[in-house]
Amino acid sequence: MKFWIDENIPRPVIKPLQRAGHEIFTAPSRSSDVTILRLALRENAVIITRDQDFRKYVFTDDWHCSGVIWLRISSTKRYRELAAKLLQLVETHAEILSTSFITFSLDQTEVISLK
Repeated sequence: MKFWIDENIPRPVIKPLQRAGHEIFTAPSRSSDVTILRLALRENAVIITRDQDFRKYVFTDDWHCSGVIWLRISSTKRYRELAAKLLQLVETHAEILSTSFITFSLDQTEVISLK
């Protein structure tokens, strides 16, 4: 699976996805959200971000995308735990990632279909 990683995502959260063989694209420093949306759509990649603005772009402004995982990280001490749970989400729900906006934290997973 392909993922477009926003610059606000810590490396320890992404490394397990890379080790599992997923294709990772990293947003250049200071990329605009709209640029990330366009590049991810072109690559058919799911966006992983901490930026809540993507919710507005997708649902209010009606931007098309190949899925978004919006990470809600509360503590930097729990990155490894979050990374393991994220990898589990990707492995068990791969069929819906590209058609969903997923709000994801250690305590909650909310899936909204983009169709």
